[in-house]
Amino acid sequence: MRLNTMAHLDIAHHFGAKLAKRGRGGLILVGAMGAENGIPRIANDGAAKAYVHSLGEALHYEFKPLGVYVTVLAAGFTNTEVLEKFGFDPKTMPMKPMSVEQCVSEGLNALRVNQSRIIPGRLNRIMNALVPASVARKMEADMIGKAQASRPAPAIA
Repeated sequence: MRLNTMAHLDIAHHFGAKLAKRGRGGLILVGAMGAENGIPRIANDGAAKAYVHSLGEALHYEFKPLGVYVTVLAAGFTNTEVLEKFGFDPKTMPMKPMSVEQCVSEGLNALRVNQSRIIPGRLNRIMNALVPASVARKMEADMIGKAQASRPAPAIA
């Protein structure tokens, strides 16, 4: 919770002030696709990412007249260690996770044009626009629940 809230706030405050003083630069804050809708089974993580979205959107507006760009990167499933942490096997997921390179590239491109928010991946953007939040929540709950159920139980010493 602290990493996804206070760290983003501290970094934005520290570097935002330095960038505003020089009148240029940019910040990318990392959120999560669907965080505003709630993410079942990882509700606290999703809520923390929703905070990042709100913070980033507000800072985008506040820093714009100072020459500082702020973009929220609302990533979907990306092929990182986090997938393994939640019990996902990228080979068996219904949708292939995005590469880190694509996610970073789209985030940097969005920052370059001062876009307030980017959902990397065309399929992710289409799904986000067309799939109702209630359906997305159900799909995420099922997928995360299945991944968590397939994880081995922790060893008891």
